[in-house]
Amino acid sequence: MSTRIRTRHSVVDWTAPGLAVVVAVDGSEQNRAAIGYAVAEATRSGRPLRLLAVIDDYAFPVPRHGTGGDDELQWQVLNGIHARLHEQHPELDLARDVRVGPAATTLLEHSEDQAELVVGKRGLGTFGRLLIGSTSIAVAGRSRVPVVVVPDSWQEDRAADTPVVVGVRAEDPEPAVLRFALAQARARRAPLLVVHAIHIDPILVWDPSLSGPAYRMRAERGAGQVEAALAPLREEFPDVTVGAVESEGHPADVLLDRAAAAQLLVLGRQHEGRAGFTLGSVARAVLHHSEIPVAVVPSP
Repeated sequence: MSTRIRTRHSVVDWTAPGLAVVVAVDGSEQNRAAIGYAVAEATRSGRPLRLLAVIDDYAFPVPRHGTGGDDELQWQVLNGIHARLHEQHPELDLARDVRVGPAATTLLEHSEDQAELVVGKRGLGTFGRLLIGSTSIAVAGRSRVPVVVVPDSWQEDRAADTPVVVGVRAEDPEPAVLRFALAQARARRAPLLVVHAIHIDPILVWDPSLSGPAYRMRAERGAGQVEAALAPLREEFPDVTVGAVESEGHPADVLLDRAAAAQLLVLGRQHEGRAGFTLGSVARAVLHHSEIPVAVVPSP
């Protein structure tokens, strides 16, 4: 089944064949982790890989010398990365591009009709003005397609034999988010762990006679709601081993703990009417502190 999100131009099915994995490239050493993740993702999915460098001309005006020297240098770095990847992964369908404009807006515009966008968590950039890292939160909060934020220290070989983790709200477990997580688990031949955090009112925590029953009631109700959302998807992904767990605590803490030994953490992001897509406090906290890649998936 496809997943559709309406953009300002059209309805995008990010699962459609032929769409690319777009990775934001800034030429820094820190950016290697995001590129490595994107290469692995394109290989797993059989999708093209597009290397996209964005020069934030608003924050750091690009000098105009008439000879195009700056652009030449930028293309030189990008072409070097492209050549290295082509040599290491000749089977990949590779493309590259340099764009000038506000970093977040430009990344969004040039990935909104593709399969997903991969960005680094931080990064200074070879040119001192490629603000990929500083825009990752903004991009994750506004993109119409899934965004994966990759920590600088991430290494893909750490991913073997570890699960994919997806965080859900039991009262509203978005099918688009669960389907994305299941597809990722299938592509990686990994199990999927569905995590539902139960946050008990601090006033009740001090009284076990109240907090115990409150936790059990919410856990039982949440487990039923999550399983109801998973049931039709289990039929769609019969080859994925799926587990579900309810844990007490602040959602960000629960997700970070459960995903500490995972290869990917998947979070949902809902549309908030006229305000557009927004990134909640839990997702922000997880993105800031996670030591593994985090995928933020928009839900209709």
